[in-house]
Parts: sequence; structure tokens; C-alpha cells
Amino acid sequence: MSEEDSSDSASQWQRLEDHFRQHASIVTYFRNANAAAVIQMLRTGVNDAGTCLSQFERDALIERHCELFGRWPE
Repeated sequence: MSEEDSSDSASQWQRLEDHFRQHASIVTYFRNANAAAVIQMLRTGVNDAGTCLSQFERDALIERHCELFGRWPE
């Protein structure tokens, strides 16, 4: 394996590691939110602190909705 191939492989592994780290953060962010809270936040676009949802929070809510209901929110 050449040095360039090794570098490309290391870069790919790093991107994959970054992806899984981000996904783990998304999955755990609203892990304690119950069904009613998830629906309310998705409906209003406001988090439990009363501020507008960030993109990260929207992603986390969608993930939590899927965990709770087994489907994407409508």
C-alpha cells in the first residue's frame, strides 16, 4: 500500500468515525423526551427551553420520533 493510499484510507476512517460520533450525539440528545414532548416540539418548532430549534435539535427530534413511533414525523 502506498503512502497516498494509506492517507486516503485513514481519511475515510476518520470521516466514518466523525459520522458515528455525530449520530451518537443526535441519538442521545433527546433520549429522555417522551412522546408528548417530541410531538409538541416538532409541532411548534421550539425546544424545551422555549427557543427555536436548531438544525441539530430538529435532527435529534426526528431520530427520537422514529424511536418512539417507528416512522418519520409527518
